[in-house]
Amino acid sequence: MNKSEHDAKQDGAFKVTTIMEALCSSSSPLTVREVEERTGIPRSTVHRFLVSLEERRWVFSDPATEGYRPGIHFFLLCGTSSFYDELVKKAEPGMHRLMSETGNTAVLSVAEGTSGLCIHSVEPLSPVKFTAHRGMAIPLHAGATGKILLAHCPLEVRSAVLASPLRSPVDGGNIDTRALEEELLRIREQGFAFSREEWMPHAGDISVPVFDRRRVFVAQMGVAGIAENVFRNFEENLRLLREAAHNLESML
Repeated sequence: MNKSEHDAKQDGAFKVTTIMEALCSSSSPLTVREVEERTGIPRSTVHRFLVSLEERRWVFSDPATEGYRPGIHFFLLCGTSSFYDELVKKAEPGMHRLMSETGNTAVLSVAEGTSGLCIHSVEPLSPVKFTAHRGMAIPLHAGATGKILLAHCPLEVRSAVLASPLRSPVDGGNIDTRALEEELLRIREQGFAFSREEWMPHAGDISVPVFDRRRVFVAQMGVAGIAENVFRNFEENLRLLREAAHNLESML
């Protein structure tokens, strides 16, 4: 590698880290113009790097604000000082209560691109339970957890998922996309989703959306476990879940 190539790579690394520092230090998503103003990097260069970082899922673009924030891969790799840290911190006490009162696993997840990912879970001590872990992939087309994410994600993302071949994670059967689209409409109207053995054998889950104060969709919160445990007290579990989500929303 000659000196000019080395300098170019060093310059690129400097710009990437400067952009990420700007995004991480901001309490809200930044537009390309705002990143330019904070970093002094030309707008065209900022946009080029942000597009590349989004492809690697190190940043996430919010279609509603046209702003960028640190993405799920950055969160999972760094573990601290990320966009989701504050959300997890605020959600955890309520999730512990939810787990204790329902006896099921409390799950918090987000949608990034056409994927769903768990960012936090609180599991009961019972040896027979639904196990979730940070970074666990969640199918958007099967199970209440994923369907809440799919129902409330941007239209272009939902359209992309529905346009792709969809199969059941349990038996590999084809998913009827028209029926799924109708179900997503019902989920948005009723404000919750539930499923039995759609994602994993013997498992059931109930999920609700979490919005910020501007009514922008932020995440999914739910309870998951052995189906008969989840649905034994369905109405009460749904009430407790809605209460936990509402309490979290009041802090956002």
